[in-house]
Amino acid sequence: MGQMTTRQSPTARAAVTPRSPGKLADVTGPGLTDRWGAAATDLGASIEAPDGNLVSVFGDTFSGDRVGVGDWRSPVVLIGTGDARRPVRYHQAGGPDAGYARQLWHYIHDDTAPRWTKGGISTVIPSDLLRVGDTLYLHAIVNRGFGNAVWTEIWRSGDSGVTWHHLGERAKFPAALHGGHAQLWSWDFDPDDGWVYVVSTGFQRNKGIILRRVRPEHLGERTRYSGWGFRHGVWGWGNEPTPITPGGETWGELTLRRLAAGTWVLGGFLSSKYALGYRVISSPVANMFATEVQMPVLGCGWDDEDHTRNRVAQLYGGYLLPNSRVGVPGGVGLMVSQWHTRAHWPYRVMHFGVTLRDTR
Repeated sequence: MGQMTTRQSPTARAAVTPRSPGKLADVTGPGLTDRWGAAATDLGASIEAPDGNLVSVFGDTFSGDRVGVGDWRSPVVLIGTGDARRPVRYHQAGGPDAGYARQLWHYIHDDTAPRWTKGGISTVIPSDLLRVGDTLYLHAIVNRGFGNAVWTEIWRSGDSGVTWHHLGERAKFPAALHGGHAQLWSWDFDPDDGWVYVVSTGFQRNKGIILRRVRPEHLGERTRYSGWGFRHGVWGWGNEPTPITPGGETWGELTLRRLAAGTWVLGGFLSSKYALGYRVISSPVANMFATEVQMPVLGCGWDDEDHTRNRVAQLYGGYLLPNSRVGVPGGVGLMVSQWHTRAHWPYRVMHFGVTLRDTR
């Protein structure tokens, strides 16, 4: 679709996509990732590293068999193989110990609210991974209490996800930036024009998506990000970013991936529909108001689950795996999270294969 030119663009349609292969496998859990102390974990945004391995980053991770049991860390990285077409299998942890998924950087999980006597950081949640050339970047959300982001920040790895280094104070972004729409990110690099495109929303799953861009050499400088916004009747760069998604749509975890020149996918957890939703677009500035959002995986109650038919209770995440293809039955691989918030198990990541039609 073309660039957005007015707010009066037709409202985007929503459609349940035709049945796809469904769940292919559990990615995390006992017997799969417990050897790295990651029996219970979520998220799993993934990217192909410069050395050809798959690097996946996970959120709150526990060595026990459910949420809250055992050693608590976040974020952690697992490194292995797999993509949209091949099973995901890990063979080592990122960080200082290949045999155990240690927290990527040191801080204490402060559980002493409201006094916050252990440093004031309850947890750090990863947003997404980015690759530019031989370097990986990780955007993470620093929280003080559940859903209460205090700032976000960027880390860098020059060795395919093993060690990570903070980009500095200028790579810290206040939680209130752009009205709270710049907390939870996804991003990708376009080698055709040399920009990194960043989509983001609030961490509370009650906002739309905004778009910014930045040159790779300026990723660590928060003032160099340029917003895509609607002003004086037209969309343009250099404006205060305004939501690129239709009113009424709210989002959680996001995934933005360039699959090929002129082929992008934007989506993730579409909280307003309790589903995983995606748009297949020609560029990040395509008209989202007129582009159909496809919902290949639907949320449901625990008594109504059917993973073979893409019905998942308490789902979220939905990150695209490398080598995903649109217009191919089952050609898009997704990392789908599930958390039974009452029983605290299952709390895991699963690999789904879904079909997304090419709607460019």
